[in-house]
Amino acid sequence: MYVKEIAEIVKGRLMDAVGQENHIINDFETIYGFVKSKNTAYFSPNKVTWAKELGRSKNAPEGNDLIDKSNGNIGLIITENYVEGMEHNVPQLIVDDSVKALKTLAIHIRNQFHNPVIAITGSMGKSSTRMLISSLLQDYHVLENRGNNNIRAAIYANMLKLIKNPDYAVIETSLNAINNKENTAIYLRPDIAIVTGIGAAHFSTFQSLEQIAELKARIFKGLNHNGIAIINGETMFADYLKDKALESTQNVLTYHKRTYCGFRFFS
Repeated sequence: MYVKEIAEIVKGRLMDAVGQENHIINDFETIYGFVKSKNTAYFSPNKVTWAKELGRSKNAPEGNDLIDKSNGNIGLIITENYVEGMEHNVPQLIVDDSVKALKTLAIHIRNQFHNPVIAITGSMGKSSTRMLISSLLQDYHVLENRGNNNIRAAIYANMLKLIKNPDYAVIETSLNAINNKENTAIYLRPDIAIVTGIGAAHFSTFQSLEQIAELKARIFKGLNHNGIAIINGETMFADYLKDKALESTQNVLTYHKRTYCGFRFFS
């Protein structure tokens, strides 16, 4: 994707980009420490905007303050405020709202991606399930969460990384990413959505298991009618999860450790 294309998509203003409008960007980072290439764009988190819109800690640093101004190994800086004093001619894309730009570009890239996306949520077992699936797909190029970073900002960051066109994307999503404030599953649009179980892990934030089940079931809203829902058939509220999945797709599978051997279709 060219620098000028990104500017057009997010409706930003390019600066320090003369002669670099056709520079290719093939990766994005929202964490400055992972920017290692002139083909990588750095989405600089604005302290106020990201705290308000994405729940980023108010104590987190301003993204621009993390930039090493002597570093020329950056393809593009996407920021709300121009970074003064860069020692190299790094293109900067100035946007009014960096969260809006993040979402807009993430959704655009997701819409261009046509390989399978697998989304996983649950009160327990999200990371281990993701790692197991990624291990089974080890012969392929798999995009997955970095560590267990699974909040809303991470979902959008991983959607940006679909620009690398992996064979599969295996994305675990926290309750934060599909709660009533915003359901990122609608934009992630998984081909397969997995709920590993409902438990009391979120009682510090939510008051009942029923509420947790309702929110976890929101992952199914990202499925289309050809999508596949996979549900732990032995978890609490399994029947409720099946009913919510059936609102989006008829392809609902359950898995069991005791009563059944392997998967079975639910109808």
